[in-house]
Amino acid sequence: MKKNIISVLILAAVILSSCGEAAQTAAVSTTALQESAQPENTTAAETEPDPFESFDYGGESIRIHISSNDATGFGAADFLLAGVGEETGDVVNDSVFFRNRKVEELLNVKLEYTALDANFNDAPVAIKKIVGAGEDAYDLFINDLFPVTNLVLQGYFLDLSEAPYFDWTKDYWYEGYMSELSLDGVHRYQMAGDYFIDVLRSSHALYFNRRLAQNYFEDPDVFYKAVLDNKWTCETFLSYIEKCYLDLNGNSAIDREDQFGFTVCTRWGGLIPWIIACDLTYVEPDGAGGLNLAMNNERSVKTLEMMNRIFYSGATDCSEVLGASDVVKDSLNMFKEGRALILGYQRLGTAEVLRDMEDEIGVLPYPKLDENQEKYMTSTHDTTEIGVIPITCTKFDTLCAVIEVLNRETKNFVLPAYYETGLKVKYTRDDLSGQMIDLIRANIGGSFVLAYANKVNNAFISAAFQTPLVAQSTDFASNYAKIEKSTQKQLSKVVDTFSEIGQ
Repeated sequence: MKKNIISVLILAAVILSSCGEAAQTAAVSTTALQESAQPENTTAAETEPDPFESFDYGGESIRIHISSNDATGFGAADFLLAGVGEETGDVVNDSVFFRNRKVEELLNVKLEYTALDANFNDAPVAIKKIVGAGEDAYDLFINDLFPVTNLVLQGYFLDLSEAPYFDWTKDYWYEGYMSELSLDGVHRYQMAGDYFIDVLRSSHALYFNRRLAQNYFEDPDVFYKAVLDNKWTCETFLSYIEKCYLDLNGNSAIDREDQFGFTVCTRWGGLIPWIIACDLTYVEPDGAGGLNLAMNNERSVKTLEMMNRIFYSGATDCSEVLGASDVVKDSLNMFKEGRALILGYQRLGTAEVLRDMEDEIGVLPYPKLDENQEKYMTSTHDTTEIGVIPITCTKFDTLCAVIEVLNRETKNFVLPAYYETGLKVKYTRDDLSGQMIDLIRANIGGSFVLAYANKVNNAFISAAFQTPLVAQSTDFASNYAKIEKSTQKQLSKVVDTFSEIGQ
């Protein structure tokens, strides 16, 4: 109960800060909160002892190797893992500090963070060098999804399927996301959960300009209503953006000086969340422990047709197509300047860099392909940071206990500060945005496609969809036929390799 009261008080501190209170008022010391918070009422469940209460690892160091590289444009997630190592008055940092300290005190360990500033090409080289040398230097690595998965297939990390202390049923573990990464349904190597918070920060979302929504549709909540009514589809999306193009410079030509319904940087990165959101079938079990490609179907055909309509709509600024000098930055700036109704490619963490935008903004999940689709689907990026344990780890049981508690206490302390209050109250400015963020977080998936694509012809998104999209082709079947045989061969090899490392 004490920790719940502390979380509420942290939330209250942030809300006061967002309302303009002095920094020292908002920056309630987590130390003081821990010492002063007393439970008023408890239930039987709340009085159950902490299962980790009696654990004592004698001050053992837990060495965590993290990334400080900005692969997203809104900064790395290291500030939500290591923090700055002390209380500063910033509620998000202080929640990280308090979480780390609580884990250290509960288990009697010392968390030691080492940051690596390397991109997705260089980071796996550094990790491989450390682990390949047999050096017991780090206990946990947290880095980009697809390059780390390449190292999984090379046998550099431990199987976690029977790891002690991990309770995969807890909602602070992203069970669906992790299950997709297990190619045999038995062995598991990659971790995703609340502690590995970049999975949340790098989840793709659409942002929209509430002023333009009011001007064009007389209701700034029009998109929210479409989402909640199960009407937020690709077709609906198109119908809205095509009403918002305006030839601002009056030259009777579509160029980047105009106002658009939708702005997106490229046909590669910008395409990823759309394909995942359409909830396609990529593979299916072959009945003998393998996987067969299963992409050549009506749904894939419809998706490619829809992507052509969206990316080449006269109301879409695809910055790559229209000749922007810095496609990601220019697309973001167009939205911040109020010249685009909806912004694509960006993630939930982008809210952190939209705080200086004058217009009010809202956040949305990507649309369903059609109303028959069961749920909205959220894609992370292929550079989202997940966790793995190296084969050189000599303190596996201790580390598993630490990770489980870090996940639990991230949910208790860091998410209330960053997710519940940071994203919903400070960075976005309307109540319904909170509901949308909840929906986005609840449906994170698509990890299989992003993690293994570069091992199988980049077939799932790039070769099957981006290649014909760049050519402005809607002929899915002919393009797919060119890559199907070689892709199936590579897929079978990847599945065999995955099974072999688990033996």
